[in-house]
Amino acid sequence: ANCQEGGDLSALAAGCPALHTLTLKFRYTGVADAMDFSVLAGCAMLRTLELSCSGLRDASSLAGCALLRTLDLSGCKGLLDVSALVGCSALHTLSLAVCQSVDVS
Repeated sequence: ANCQEGGDLSALAAGCPALHTLTLKFRYTGVADAMDFSVLAGCAMLRTLELSCSGLRDASSLAGCALLRTLDLSGCKGLLDVSALVGCSALHTLSLAVCQSVDVS
């Protein structure tokens, strides 16, 4: 998918059931507005996910990724709440650098 124009991640999620590492790095703000990250909940084997500067605003779609160990959401300035990640029981590394609005209480 051309991430500069937004992309459909559903084919990736459906076609790669054993996917364990996914890196989507964004250089342009606003690109993620056209992307549906909720399909990543279907990636049950995902262990490492890098969505730095993706513009992700809602982490709840990642709560179903029970095997997720490393998650990079740095630069997701619109992200407000990561409490849904409590469902990611294997998570041991979470990067929220430059996520000024996140409530981690």
